Amino acid sequence: MKKILTVLILFVFSINFVNADEKKVKTRGKSQDKEFKKIEINISPDLLDLEEIKKLKKNLSAANDYAIELDKTLDEKKKIKFRGSAKQIYKNYSKSVFYLYNPDVKAMGTGFLVDDSGLVLSNWHVAEKATNMFVWTLPEGGDKSVKFLFEKQDYYMASVIATNKKQDLALIKVSGLPKTIKPVNLGSDDQIEVGDNVYAIGHPISYPWTFSSGMVSQVRENFEWDYDDTFTHTANVIQMQTPISTGNSGGPLFSSEGKVVGVNTLGETQGQNINFAVAVNQVKQFIKDNPYVAKVNPLNAAMKKEFPKATTQDYNNNGTIDTWYIDTNNNGSVDLAFLDDNEDGKVEAVLIDENENGKWEETRVDENQDGTIDYVLLDEDEDGKNDLIATDVDNDGKFDKVEPIKS
Repeated sequence: MKKILTVLILFVFSINFVNADEKKVKTRGKSQDKEFKKIEINISPDLLDLEEIKKLKKNLSAANDYAIELDKTLDEKKKIKFRGSAKQIYKNYSKSVFYLYNPDVKAMGTGFLVDDSGLVLSNWHVAEKATNMFVWTLPEGGDKSVKFLFEKQDYYMASVIATNKKQDLALIKVSGLPKTIKPVNLGSDDQIEVGDNVYAIGHPISYPWTFSSGMVSQVRENFEWDYDDTFTHTANVIQMQTPISTGNSGGPLFSSEGKVVGVNTLGETQGQNINFAVAVNQVKQFIKDNPYVAKVNPLNAAMKKEFPKATTQDYNNNGTIDTWYIDTNNNGSVDLAFLDDNEDGKVEAVLIDENENGKWEETRVDENQDGTIDYVLLDEDEDGKNDLIATDVDNDGKFDKVEPIKS
């Protein structure tokens, strides 16, 4: 089985892909006249379009000259990030945020859906002492008052299945949620920097589904805070100016890219605009470590349907399939692979072995989540190491640069 260690070491991906269109794509080399099956999973068809990169390989010198004039600072080029509007973030994810009520301590808080099975994340102090909790989803009409929720809105009963008191995290399982409610996308700690805009959705002091915005003030490791003077929590946190109050606890903190980067947890009562969210990497580890959470990549079912003979691999050795190897020619040799490194159900890279010799000649990546290739890695001499990188600098869907990869 082919190994993809080189690719994984060089690049860390966090990409969403647009749905494939009806276009069919052709293979290369010996199978030039054959076609892949039409792919109807979350893969940009542009990732499989070979023509542009073939032209670039034939005109490497000219492309390099143009690239030098266009941008002499490739090594310092920042990633181009897609930034959705604040309105779009609320529109996309408000339904994924729930109103929680804990009958054991007679308190309310916020939770949000993190997978399709009904797994809801919140704070430990929201679920404290509870075995079951009441859960309300976003009302369809204009009335989003607490009175409406309690008197007229149907609720769901949820079970508290796991807690991490030290990091102030809890997992709650809800059954029977509508299929129209989709889980949020969990981001990564390295996607947040001081000065970034962040957004919260929650229920501060009984004002359900309040949307607020602010700025990251600092990122703090091993931050400690006390709970009722009886226990000290410790976690990596994001300090932000985003307004939160009692009732926001357990709600999501979104980045400008619409990814959850933290769980809103506490505010400093002796200062202004000093609030904290538990950072998302510890949240993801908490979810992965939970024995009640089914570790199933949602992409696997689609892959099995489209490529029933595909070979799978758990490259990260964490119990979740993240790599699929395809023999498109049915000749016993793998020539195509799909990679979902962060196991979020989205393909992050496509790898191609043109001559089926066990070496990946091309790796295509859509880095800024707009459905077009941002760069292609090429292994010209097929020694298992990428030699060239073709880059779409101005994000117009065309490659502006082809440069050697520095060793």
